[in-house]
Amino acid sequence: MQEILKDHPYITELLQIESENENRRDFHDKSHPLLLKMGQDKDFLKLVLKRNLLDKGFQTHEWSEYNIPFFYIYETDDFVLKLHVFPRNKEKIDGLAAHAIHHHNNYILSSNAFFGSGYESMLFDLKPDVDADKMTQMGITRHFHQKDWNPSVVNAWEPHIVFVPDALSATLVLWTPEEKRKTDKLRQHPLLKPIKGPLRKAIHTLGMTRKFGIAEDHTYQWYPHPEKEGFQAILEEEYFAPSKAAKGPKVDDYSMKMIGFFIQNADLVDKELFEEAIKQPSMPEYMKKVLQQLINDEEVEEVFHIQEINVPQKFYLREDILNKAKKK
Repeated sequence: MQEILKDHPYITELLQIESENENRRDFHDKSHPLLLKMGQDKDFLKLVLKRNLLDKGFQTHEWSEYNIPFFYIYETDDFVLKLHVFPRNKEKIDGLAAHAIHHHNNYILSSNAFFGSGYESMLFDLKPDVDADKMTQMGITRHFHQKDWNPSVVNAWEPHIVFVPDALSATLVLWTPEEKRKTDKLRQHPLLKPIKGPLRKAIHTLGMTRKFGIAEDHTYQWYPHPEKEGFQAILEEEYFAPSKAAKGPKVDDYSMKMIGFFIQNADLVDKELFEEAIKQPSMPEYMKKVLQQLINDEEVEEVFHIQEINVPQKFYLREDILNKAKKK
């Protein structure tokens, strides 16, 4: 359904900027004014809703606790543009880490915090070493709030952490690989998707990970060790296993309520669109329920950040990071 936006002036301009900037960081930097315009344009954001709510792929998406509730905007072989929604913490705990410290492998990420409080974040030393005990010493290279640096950028391989926002927030996010590769078009090839796992393993075995621009064979997340100095590394697949497995009606309901609460509070209600959407044959009941509430001007229930994450202490705070970070 992204053809709804294909000829939109913002998308046309973004495609033009992309074609003129081979250097990926230049592309990000020059796209930032456009990301800001997108976030201020409610008519554009309502088209983003339409691009998703009338799309069978979005309607049948299987949510899990691993997912940040989102809307697709536009995607090519060279970039992905999405909208992400972040809930607040019900207990209003100051400096609560939303998840483990992580990086996005070879991807650069630009984020425009266009709605809500935005979130606090930290960036860390690039490519930190992991010792035999899976411990890492990392220094903080930048500590900021999105309201003070917007749009913000996380570079490829750059560890970072997001703290739970004070209020429901939303970002427009632009993703690209750190460089263009001739193999980029293979990512979405329909014949290769079913064998992605074995193909990835073969690439690692041949030592061609960076050449193909895929995730490292062993990708780590980190958290401040509760006793030792520094940060404990945990394999990404181990860290995410519980959240990826958490699926089903409760998670679907949670995700759609967050999306509906965002739509209502961002003043993006489009009753004509929602009435069309709930008539779609593939529209699930849990989505229909929230859309009907929006049509009826009923208050959508607010849902909150899931506090517990897959680390031994179950959660950690800003102060824990500051106490364990390598001093400059």
